[in-house]
Amino acid sequence: MEIVTITEARRRLDGALPSYKAKIEYVTPDQALGRITARDITAAHAYPPYRKSPFDGYALHSHEGTTYEVVATIGAGIVYEGPVAAGQAVRLMTGCAVPDDCDTVIPQEYVNRYGARMEVIESIAQGSNIIPIGEECKSGAIIIPAGTKLTAGALSVAVGLGNDRLPVYVKPQVLFLTSGRELVMPGEVRHDGQIYNSNAYLFRSLLEQYGAAVTFYHVSDGPDDLADEIAAVRRLAQGKDLIVSTGGVSVGLYDTMPQIYEALGAVQLYNRITMRPGSASYGGVIDDNGHRILILGLSGNPSASFNAFHLLAVPILRRLNGERACEFPRITCRLGDAIHKENPVDRFVQGRLTYEQGQPVFTPNMTLTSSALLGLAHTNALAYIKKGTPPLPKGAPIEIILLKAVRNL
Repeated sequence: MEIVTITEARRRLDGALPSYKAKIEYVTPDQALGRITARDITAAHAYPPYRKSPFDGYALHSHEGTTYEVVATIGAGIVYEGPVAAGQAVRLMTGCAVPDDCDTVIPQEYVNRYGARMEVIESIAQGSNIIPIGEECKSGAIIIPAGTKLTAGALSVAVGLGNDRLPVYVKPQVLFLTSGRELVMPGEVRHDGQIYNSNAYLFRSLLEQYGAAVTFYHVSDGPDDLADEIAAVRRLAQGKDLIVSTGGVSVGLYDTMPQIYEALGAVQLYNRITMRPGSASYGGVIDDNGHRILILGLSGNPSASFNAFHLLAVPILRRLNGERACEFPRITCRLGDAIHKENPVDRFVQGRLTYEQGQPVFTPNMTLTSSALLGLAHTNALAYIKKGTPPLPKGAPIEIILLKAVRNL
């Protein structure tokens, strides 16, 4: 049994993909949310592409007097192409293109209107209130660099600057396996000694959240089924970039996942990690005619596998996705409740990071065992406790790995 630290496990997994290059495809904006840009996205035109009014008002040929003849009224999307002479104005709405003959826009609140004429009643400088062409960017400017995750805001920018096909990395193909005869799916009859397969929903959702295209299969650990399960996993693994499994990697009589992987030709990278929870773990790699498939066999216990997934699988998924930032942010904060456990190895404690009076506070989950489930509903951070650290009192400083965005309370 080869036991390694979490740092060494990550180094070996990363080294197993030394020359990986994600493939590129072009997708429509409707398909692009959450994808990673494979090339710089540039502005197809300047923004704004025309001189426009920042609000409802009146465009003037030149602001040299106080009273003007209103020669037209236009709304957004309409262009007034007639001449606007001295002493004349065009009534326009927010976002309208300012006529070429005009050099000033007067807000409607600064005007009294009398039929076809208007009077300016507030002082305003000539040349005011026209947003120039290209105020935000010029045509051809890089607006979203390669390696950026396309959020709703980024998609809005890309579309607003004239892009209708976006270069993104192809989603990594992931085979996700759960293991064990004790697991039943929702809607199936659960007998004594069985539990519902919560891992199937936890990790399929997380894999998709981090950009993977997921194929799911449940592996029975029955001894008589081993040959059939090897054949099934071999078939499903074709063309995949990563295999993630939960369960079947400890030292029990029915922990057969390493046997399945080795039957597929996997080279073992490690088979245990010095951390809690999550020490039961298997890392491997399959060389399939030059195409490498990484393997992450995680514990079947929800809390343990949740930790290992974020510490091991997420950096790999981000690399397979072409994402530049592969690490979770870390901060030091105050401990909201004491952690009484001893720490013979590195420990990662699940909990919730909040802000109290502007200061970050980490509150550990009530149950800290590897099989704990309920705390996952609100976990947004992991506290890192280094090997040999004594139990920590409430208020002690602690280093936090932030998994999700935190709202101020």
